[in-house]
Amino acid sequence: MTSITLTTDLTTQQVLTVSDKIIGSRINPASRQAWEVSANGLLNEALPISFIEKYANDCVELVSLYGTMPLIKLIEVITELQFQSETSAARALLSQLEIVLRRLDDIDHFMTWLSAIKQLSEVAPNQVEVVSGKFLFLLTKLDAQGFKKWVLTGITSTGSDIDRLTRYFSLEDEASRMVLELEAGTIRLENIEKSLVALPIGLWKKHIILRSARFSDSQNAPTRTSFDENYIRTPISYDGFNAERAEKLFKAAITHIAAHIEYTERREPKALKPVQIAIISILEDTRAELLAARTYPGLLKLWKSFHTVEANNASNNKNGFSMEKNSACHVVADSAPIAENLLTRLARALIDPNFKDDNPWVKKGRDLFFAAGPDWDDPEDLRRAGAILGNDLGQMRLQFNSKTYVVEPPYRDDNLGIWDFNDSTEENTDDLDTVTASIRKEQKDDLSNNSRQQPDITEDLVSTNKTESQNDDTGIPICKVSEWDYLAASQRSDWVTIVEHEAPTAPAHIISGILDNHSDVQQQISKLVSQSKIGQVQRFKRQREGDRLDLDACIQQRIDLLAGHSTEGGIYETTVFSHRDLSVLVLLDISESTKDLVNGTSTSIFHLERAATVLLAEAMAGIGDPFAIQAFCSNGRKDHRHFRLKDFGQTYNDQCKSKLAGLKPGLSTRMGAALRYSADFIGKQMTKRKLVLVITDGEPSDIDVNDKKYLVEDARKAVHELSHLGINVFSVGLDGNGETYLSRIFGQRNFVLIDRIESLPEHLPKLYFRLVA
Repeated sequence: MTSITLTTDLTTQQVLTVSDKIIGSRINPASRQAWEVSANGLLNEALPISFIEKYANDCVELVSLYGTMPLIKLIEVITELQFQSETSAARALLSQLEIVLRRLDDIDHFMTWLSAIKQLSEVAPNQVEVVSGKFLFLLTKLDAQGFKKWVLTGITSTGSDIDRLTRYFSLEDEASRMVLELEAGTIRLENIEKSLVALPIGLWKKHIILRSARFSDSQNAPTRTSFDENYIRTPISYDGFNAERAEKLFKAAITHIAAHIEYTERREPKALKPVQIAIISILEDTRAELLAARTYPGLLKLWKSFHTVEANNASNNKNGFSMEKNSACHVVADSAPIAENLLTRLARALIDPNFKDDNPWVKKGRDLFFAAGPDWDDPEDLRRAGAILGNDLGQMRLQFNSKTYVVEPPYRDDNLGIWDFNDSTEENTDDLDTVTASIRKEQKDDLSNNSRQQPDITEDLVSTNKTESQNDDTGIPICKVSEWDYLAASQRSDWVTIVEHEAPTAPAHIISGILDNHSDVQQQISKLVSQSKIGQVQRFKRQREGDRLDLDACIQQRIDLLAGHSTEGGIYETTVFSHRDLSVLVLLDISESTKDLVNGTSTSIFHLERAATVLLAEAMAGIGDPFAIQAFCSNGRKDHRHFRLKDFGQTYNDQCKSKLAGLKPGLSTRMGAALRYSADFIGKQMTKRKLVLVITDGEPSDIDVNDKKYLVEDARKAVHELSHLGINVFSVGLDGNGETYLSRIFGQRNFVLIDRIESLPEHLPKLYFRLVA
């Protein structure tokens, strides 16, 4: 590329000259004017000459790769940043253009990336600089579409809060790191979780509980699997591996840990040094794998496929190491390989007999390991071998950094599961500086917040990743459900945590008092119940026998006779009373806004909601339709609260009434998550018709969402998902201004607005009878 030196006081002619040098004849006449306007807007800004030169050089490459239109769009973004007085952001973006071009391999990917940057610059231009500094890392883990989804999620989930925006785009926020992990891999844990859980059961009848591992604090450090007596934690995805390879990696990781569970006993580190712990862990890894392979030889082939380190024997011979089986090694030359590389080569040399490595330390490690065989049933043998090999590395003056060490190959775990770190170990600062120290502390903190029970495996909308809280007062996290991001046009799996709360109870006679106060409505309901119990009428026409003539069939037969055609079929009509085949789930919005008083009364919306539900429950119990009652509110995506007031199959008794009586409103309305979770209950009903009846007083909203459209679109998507499962959703809206968003969520025919909220107890049961007729 030819470097172009420009002044900051540019004339139009100079801009044209620069344009010609940058794009030459590669731009068509129709686009030239747009290019010149864009170039003039950028080049007239007082940017340092070095940046102008850098921009011009990279423009040549951009145009040569993708043509002029991407260049024009890029200049528009840069110019807008300059207009927003974000000169440093413009410079940062320009400085990273070369990295972007190197990482994105076609024009569609480049335009997708640029679209994300444009949207970010429009909402939070100051964050462009933050993101630009992480392009190398982000575009290594994410493709262009994944990058765009990550950016749009940050925009929608943080709103205009500068501090939250900065934390998200600097990857300091946990949600940001989680989205990054979700978008990074081609195969994710959720896609194959059931098959992974089945592997240890099929091999050794070991039942395991899988959890997703936390994002590494180091942005460049890959996450490894981990295990203890309760859980196996694995990365959500393995970025950098195609779908087939990633699936094999998941299987290799789970079977490796299953082998440890079957063949390895935990041991204490005592006075071992970090490098010795790392070496002994490699020996234990190999021992477990070789013992497992005696029963299942195919596992060895799976594991060996990930050992790809090369021996580099030529350079090893120059090192001049002199090593005997039990002697220290002495460095003759200064060109020794780094310790981490030697550990990886040792791991391969132990499991792969065809791997040739002439390094004396690796050869010694192999000899010591197999000398302790064939069953390696004395743990002290491997401990002594690891201690010797660690001391040898010290004698070779090879530095081992326990804080940056990552176990290789990637299917092997972080070694936490085979070491027993007791309290005395934590008090010793020297022992804390071990390979597993930081991981151990993180995992102990994480374990204190999780259940020790085997999770249930559920389908479709509800994730299989279940958790449990130890604090009954704050509810029990049951599962995670997905959420639709309309901006990114993608489903965020495991995004909202459902927390089940035990509904507070109050005396059941409160419900009896509600019925007494609406005795006239109850009498009307009784009449409707009596009529409905007769059953639904179905008419069958063109029957050969029946209780009346089918006039249409008679007329058609007379026409056929006059026309000379043969007549077929009957001319009678019969009536059959069929049984009801319907399940109903009533879903109550009990958000903070339901505490508001109805205009001109001293009664709250919530009390009218509850009264209407009580009358509706009496109607459904009278008819005999299977029904359930649930309530929801939310406090951000990590705390979506769900109350089960009556379950399907449960008798509507004083216990249910006590829960209704004790129910209290509060917090926000995240409707989509409530619908997805409720689908898991009603979806298991065996009835032909399934209906979710949502009673809500306002537009979906939550404390962690600033975009009003976001949760509306998510709820709309949830309604569509339930429809695909054969579940109808109908809403009763108590917001006089709610027609716009209710019709958007539920469709024009699937909602009704109650303008006079005080009439809700009377109207809701009648509406129910119309819906289920």
